[in-house]
Amino acid sequence: MGLLQNKTAIITGASNPRGMGKATAVKMALEGASVVVTDLAAHDKNTALLKVVDEIQTNGGNAIGMAVDVTNEKEIQNCVKRSLERFGKIDILFNNAGSPAGVGPFLDIDTTRWDQTFQVNLFGQVRFCRAVIPHMMACGGGAIINNASTAGLGGLPEFSAYGASKFAVVGLTKCLAAEYGTHNIRVNCVCPGMIDTVMSDIEIAHYAEMQKISHEEARNELSKNVPLNRYGYSEEVAQAVIYLASERSSYTTGVALPVAGGLAPGL
Repeated sequence: MGLLQNKTAIITGASNPRGMGKATAVKMALEGASVVVTDLAAHDKNTALLKVVDEIQTNGGNAIGMAVDVTNEKEIQNCVKRSLERFGKIDILFNNAGSPAGVGPFLDIDTTRWDQTFQVNLFGQVRFCRAVIPHMMACGGGAIINNASTAGLGGLPEFSAYGASKFAVVGLTKCLAAEYGTHNIRVNCVCPGMIDTVMSDIEIAHYAEMQKISHEEARNELSKNVPLNRYGYSEEVAQAVIYLASERSSYTTGVALPVAGGLAPGL
């Protein structure tokens, strides 16, 4: 019996091969959950989203994929409707979809990028929570895990819009935990630090260009900021999400859990 046996989970932003959403979807399925994987990608034979579904099914898991834009209320409602039709309930929501549009010098981030950052990183989570909470209440409870960031725990230069959106995610998590605990709905968030993803590649490339060093040298230098002296992996974030989704964290709610190798969150 897996930790999530007979549970149904929706995971947003789950198609990137190196992403935290994909890693979590695969591991949740291995733990016995039926998984609904979603992303912006259209669900056809050429998408990364379908490859995630195929990988899960090849390993004996149960999964379906849906194209969902978290800024689109109608698509979210359709996802919840189809998930209930297929699996009958929604036990777990992992709000993982996010945008790095809010990273950069403060004076260079215009209102369009601020709006995009908040529409995806914050309001995308708000929309999905509003869509699933009534069903969780009707079924006697559930677990919601929001993906924040260490940038939502401390201030960093050139992270103004992104960091503000992630601070808001931490606040949303705590407020929903306080409001829906009496309905046996636990709401927590993970706060990843330096994780080996496509976004970290961009950050490393930017640092390498500024310092006039190689990508590998830049990665090694940045790793020195982490007490564990390395970048983390999406699979390590997935393990934390599974813990918060499972009964092993049955008395844990309203927590912002750093998954960062001891990295200081900032100012």
